[in-house]
Amino acid sequence: MNGIVMPDAYVIYNAVGTKTSAKGVEEIAPQNDAEWAVVANAAAAVVESGNLLLMGDRAVDKGDWVKMTRAYMDQGKLALKAAEAKDKDGIVSAGGDLNTTCDNCHAKYQR
Repeated sequence: MNGIVMPDAYVIYNAVGTKTSAKGVEEIAPQNDAEWAVVANAAAAVVESGNLLLMGDRAVDKGDWVKMTRAYMDQGKLALKAAEAKDKDGIVSAGGDLNTTCDNCHAKYQR
């Protein structure tokens, strides 16, 4: 979680938003292809980390663990599609839903 999931999820969470400072309200979003690629790569890592969570004896159980991991992967796929389309609203939506899948799983399984 600390090596792949959290760092890459935070890239998605922080990719689009607003920041208020003395200068006023500033919109945050990727500005070029390279920055969008960073978000897409993070989303791809989120999806693939889900596969790692399901491998062999890593799956804690065959019920909710699998269901929750797949929901997490689905949101990663939506974030990947949004990043590839340079869709700021899609990133916000997928990122929020990704966070919810993480929170739901942590409520049951966090060690």
